[in-house]
Amino acid sequence: MARFSTGLLVGAGQERCVPLRGRITRQVAACCIARLLVLATEQPGRPIIIYIDSPGGPVSESLPILSTMNGIKCPIATFCRGETNGTAAVIAARGTSGFRVANPGARLSFRRTAATRPGQDLVSDEKLFPALAEILAQNVRKPEAEVLAWLINGAEFSAAQAVANGLIDKVSPIPSLPPRA
Repeated sequence: MARFSTGLLVGAGQERCVPLRGRITRQVAACCIARLLVLATEQPGRPIIIYIDSPGGPVSESLPILSTMNGIKCPIATFCRGETNGTAAVIAARGTSGFRVANPGARLSFRRTAATRPGQDLVSDEKLFPALAEILAQNVRKPEAEVLAWLINGAEFSAAQAVANGLIDKVSPIPSLPPRA
C-alpha cells in the first residue's frame, strides 16, 4: 500500500531539514516540533538535520523541542550556521554525537540578552537553568556546576572553542549526516 507523503521529502537521497531560525517562540517551537515528528514518521530511522541560526528564546519554549528530539528514533544532526545563542545552543548540543557541526564563522553563546525580549520574565527562566544545565551537561560531558556557570554568566564560544567544550563535534562549512539508524 502506498504511503501518503506530506511533501517534506523532496526526493530520494536528499537530506531532511528542519530550520530553526530567529527567536524561539511558542509558534517557532511548534513548527520545529511538527516538522521533526512528520519526518520521523515518514521514514523512521532516516537522519534529520536541524539548521540553526537563532538567538534562542525562553527555556519554557525550547524544552519541548529538546523533549521531541529525545523522543524520536531518527538520528538528528545539528548545524549552526551563524548566531546560535541561549537555548538554541542547547538544542545544537543535543544533536547526535559526532554530527553536531558549526560553520567556521559561527558563535555559540549563553548571553541572556540574546534570548530575551522586553517584558520577558527573566526570573522564571533563571529558575529553569538547573534543569537546562542538567540536560546540557549530559550532552557536553561536563560537570553540571560548570555548565550552570555558563548559563548564569553568559559564556560565549567561537566554533573552535565550542568543539573544545563539547558543545559541537566539528567545524565545517557543511553539515555532516549520521548513517541511517
